[in-house]
Amino acid sequence: MPRQSRLGAWLHQKCQEERLSLRRAAAKTGLSHTAIDGIIKGASPAPQAIRKLAQAFSRGENERLALEDYLLTLAGYRTQRVDEISLPMARLLDVVAPFSERQLKLMLDFTDFLIEVDRQIASGEGRDD
Repeated sequence: MPRQSRLGAWLHQKCQEERLSLRRAAAKTGLSHTAIDGIIKGASPAPQAIRKLAQAFSRGENERLALEDYLLTLAGYRTQRVDEISLPMARLLDVVAPFSERQLKLMLDFTDFLIEVDRQIASGEGRDD
């Protein structure tokens, strides 16, 4: 039996996080429970199976594309690109896509605030030692 691959470890972790049995993971992904078990145990799935995993475990189009790239990298189908979008960034893009201009401006103001707080923490400002 092959040892667990990086993709298998990822899928095992996702199933644990979401408390999915093999059959529930199969229902969620559209793959068979034996395919799910095989991936977890180290089998190398076809790119179409990886696409189904990405579809099932993402919440939006940008996140799905980023997750698919990540899973294809884990499975060894391609190497990671330097310009690749991260999963959190992809999810953020999906979340803010429907925002109005006013909501986007508010979000930008909040990011400026977070950057300033992080800068202050890093420099030790605002400590009462």
